[in-house]
Amino acid sequence: MAERMKIICDCDNTMGAPARPIDDGQTLLYLLGRDDIEILGITTTFGNGPIDIVYDTTARLLRDLGREDIPLFKGEGRRGEPPTEAAHFLAETVAAHPGEVSVLAIGPVGNLRAAAELDPDFYRHVRQIACMGGYLQSLPIPGWENVPELNLSCDPEAALDMLRAPCPVTLMTAQACLQAPFGLPELARVAQFDQSVTYRHMRAWLQVCDERHQAPTDYLWDLVPAVYLSYPELFEPSPTWVRSTVSDLERGMIIVGREGEGARINLPPGILDVERFYALLYEAWEKEARRRGAGRG
Repeated sequence: MAERMKIICDCDNTMGAPARPIDDGQTLLYLLGRDDIEILGITTTFGNGPIDIVYDTTARLLRDLGREDIPLFKGEGRRGEPPTEAAHFLAETVAAHPGEVSVLAIGPVGNLRAAAELDPDFYRHVRQIACMGGYLQSLPIPGWENVPELNLSCDPEAALDMLRAPCPVTLMTAQACLQAPFGLPELARVAQFDQSVTYRHMRAWLQVCDERHQAPTDYLWDLVPAVYLSYPELFEPSPTWVRSTVSDLERGMIIVGREGEGARINLPPGILDVERFYALLYEAWEKEARRRGAGRG
């Protein structure tokens, strides 16, 4: 069997907190259902909620999943915070495995900035960063036009540092994620193999979306960079120069530059095989559900 990909998931998970997003939690379920992925640890950050809510909710989710063996660290609670235990874990783990650790960054990225503050070689030793965040323009979806960006904008200085990192950086913008809705049809597919608390969290969140956006639908925002890590061939490579400033990133805006202008990252426009994308999600989610007997309630 091939060596598993080493991943640190840096997230602002709120799956299980009332009326807060679930996509970080869905991403953790996906990672846990993948035999080719080794989660070295989970670092938490504010974003979808205050850091105490994010950390406590993630700890409770891991207990519900029977995965308290996975190291969990509390991280940045405000923009520009000095290094936390999460930053120390990131810096020390990447230094111990240079060139081997991929970072899945699906919240504000202040923990990464602080890790680089602790170890100036941090970004050079990271294998790759797969990140979700940023808008290219307003979302063309009724009810979603003015939804604020909550990843890059929460710590824009850290986001700019990450975009300029010397390691490979792949950014999935909101536009790249619009091919991956999660609504009642997708929930019904999950119900075939999972009737546990995680399914109930998904159902409750779609009810919130229905109230807020007049449609019981969200998008699998954070799942897109997670799937990219194992299956980059599902996404069209798009080397792109990004010239966003701190001011741009405060609004969550990704500004594409000309050749040589700004930072060069991979900015895929979308998913090449959406059917395969969903098949991989359901496969991993079902495997994780079967492992913990979630279908039995």
